[in-house]
Amino acid sequence: MMNSGRLSARASGSLPLNTGKLISAHYLEIDYLLERVEGATTHYQTLGLERSAGADEIISAYQKSVAVLHPNYHKVRAAVSDDMLERIDKAFKKLSQAFSDLTDTNKRAQYDNVLNPRSATPRPRDTPRAKKSLSTNPLQDQTREKGKKEPLPAAAAAEIRVAPELRPVFSKASTQTATTERRRCERFKLSVPALIAGYDHEGGKWQEVTKTIDVSRMGVSLWVHRYVKHGVVAHITLPLPIKLRSHGFSEPGYNMYAIVRRVEPPIDGRRVVGLEFIGATPPTDYLHQPWSTFRTQKWNGPDRRREPREHRSEPVAVEYLDEAMKRISREAAVTEDVSPGGARVRVKSPPPSFEFVRITCPKLGFNGVALLRNQWTAEDGLKRLCLQFVDQKWPILQAY
Repeated sequence: MMNSGRLSARASGSLPLNTGKLISAHYLEIDYLLERVEGATTHYQTLGLERSAGADEIISAYQKSVAVLHPNYHKVRAAVSDDMLERIDKAFKKLSQAFSDLTDTNKRAQYDNVLNPRSATPRPRDTPRAKKSLSTNPLQDQTREKGKKEPLPAAAAAEIRVAPELRPVFSKASTQTATTERRRCERFKLSVPALIAGYDHEGGKWQEVTKTIDVSRMGVSLWVHRYVKHGVVAHITLPLPIKLRSHGFSEPGYNMYAIVRRVEPPIDGRRVVGLEFIGATPPTDYLHQPWSTFRTQKWNGPDRRREPREHRSEPVAVEYLDEAMKRISREAAVTEDVSPGGARVRVKSPPPSFEFVRITCPKLGFNGVALLRNQWTAEDGLKRLCLQFVDQKWPILQAY
């Protein structure tokens, strides 16, 4: 489709004089940039920086380079030859790698030591802020408590509004290792700057500048410092490679609405969040209540579960925990289906936000902690939580 677009642009006749001047100027600028990047032997040379450059200078240099590689004037992009487009793609990857390594304090220190191991690395002019110290493994700290049981109070009646369904669920590998490929499209490891924005459950708008971990045609995973609720819709802007876009091919920044499909526990004050792209415009109900939880449609393709799941109705106790493993609330619930690694549980009143879920089944002697992987409100008005166990395995199904 991209090639046909370039062909139609070339076949449309002679370009206006001002357009021709713009293209000529761009050719000079991009050719200079490509020569610099292709001839660079260090990350600093790739970005055109001194060894003493600070984080702000690195970000600025990267953004300026991306703006040259992907100009926002579509006729300039259309007039670029296929050979140059290939050079641009390689330069973009090299620039992104340099940006990723130099904006990470530890990676930059290691890289500088490799460049010049006998002398001290020039100190950047800006000093990174200290990261918040958190517990390294709260799950292990709480394992001893799993045998303690308390009576459950009556469940509250409050419900979280869930907006209409969207398109099929976004898949990303979990913390466990899959034996077969479960993703629906290829994912590429790429660290580029991104701006993510959304609304919390109280209606307040928030935004955060971050970096991606990997990208694909259908979604992206990135680092986020704040807690982001599973199922909410966020807006994301990033310099996504042209071949992975569905629109905005001539723009330096790719603007997309996405639904939060995966939220990992925090590590050193930040967490991995996986998002599925849903389009250039948000769902209809988003405009009225942008903090709502949205449900995706049921996946009708091949089964991508790691382990077989069986329909089992077992009464369980559900405790909702924060990131310090302290209880927020608890209620009685019932499983609908289970596997050794996870379960779908029917509940009444989960809190607006929680980090972990502790599931206790007295009948089977099971007490384990789980992560939320999906949630929705069914036609009966009750919540469904799809959970992944992280410290215990559900008893072997054939054993009961």
